[in-house]
Amino acid sequence: GHSGFGSEAVVSTQSTGGPKRAKLCKEGDTTYTITATTSTEKWAASRNIRASVEIIGTKGSTETGIMDHFVKGKTETFVLLGLKDVGHVQCIVVKARGTNAWLFTKITVQKKGRYNAPVSFYNVGKTR
Repeated sequence: GHSGFGSEAVVSTQSTGGPKRAKLCKEGDTTYTITATTSTEKWAASRNIRASVEIIGTKGSTETGIMDHFVKGKTETFVLLGLKDVGHVQCIVVKARGTNAWLFTKITVQKKGRYNAPVSFYNVGKTR
């Protein structure tokens, strides 16, 4: 796995290079590991999806930074620090910002801690 997410804010004085400033805030003290498996369909992979995941639980929600570069048939792991404790994980919302598409088969969210079981979400058309 790799850790290409949120902490890599791009700032620029050029009109095409991003905003002039970026505010980065820590939401809490909870670490989540997100494991995402990309489909083996030939068009499933993505290099520019710029996805984030909102994690929704019994105590509220928190959102990851940007995750990118998903390879066909591979499982990627992202360790996300400084997020809010949402309690027991109930739902996730996958958000795309880039100019590409990504087909995932499974996303697992694991909250760091001794008694926290991983929660898996399967992409089987049951979205709302």
